[in-house]
Amino acid sequence: MANSQPSRALTIAGFDPSGGAGVLADVRTFAALGLQACAAITSITFQNANGVFGAIHQTPEAVCAQIQPLLQNFTISCAKTGMLPNREIVREVVRLFRETDLPSPVVDPVVRSSSGHSLMDEGALDELVAELIPLARLVTPNIPEAEILTATSIASEADMRNAAAAIRKLGARAVLIKGGHLSQGDAIDVLDDEGKVTVFREQRIDGAQLHGSGCILSAAIAAGLGTGMTLAESVGAAKSFVLEALRRGATV
Repeated sequence: MANSQPSRALTIAGFDPSGGAGVLADVRTFAALGLQACAAITSITFQNANGVFGAIHQTPEAVCAQIQPLLQNFTISCAKTGMLPNREIVREVVRLFRETDLPSPVVDPVVRSSSGHSLMDEGALDELVAELIPLARLVTPNIPEAEILTATSIASEADMRNAAAAIRKLGARAVLIKGGHLSQGDAIDVLDDEGKVTVFREQRIDGAQLHGSGCILSAAIAAGLGTGMTLAESVGAAKSFVLEALRRGATV
């Protein structure tokens, strides 16, 4: 019976050989928070902390073939998606979430790397907006990603609130706009959960950098949901987890 099977946290994302981002960062985060992890790789990237230099994408069939055996052996308690590079892979991931017992995912819309390398083509983004976002428990764009999703400029907390509301209108149940790219003031994240807005404020840590921080945050939020926290509790705990890593100046 499914409820007697071992429980796992699932990440569906790209592979970063440096270990800073992607499935390695997600698995490390799940483990640090006490969850057993499993993963399906959508793309093998060539990158380090300084940039992305290329990628070889998996086929949709290969992504499905990675996930189906997991569903036969494990109960998936929480799930997150990261890099979904093309329309075909997004469609297959959407199909799996619709047709299996996978829980509603935390969707990290990884459009491009911090160094500017595109990680998702235009067709994939269109498919994600139309089909995956409406299935998500939470969507976690940073400022540049939220600007792409809403076709607006974001320069303030008010802009972040408006962008979160606009992304919810695309069908998302909840949206977390990550404000680390704002240039001044405290670090602000805005959570809009079915219209209830919570603002998380932290003193900005000058000069702090953490390759893969977005992956780690979304994985930590998924982990919180998988252990029974509310969404707001999950976001708060995940932010504390990432901030501690930033203060240490190290990865998880």
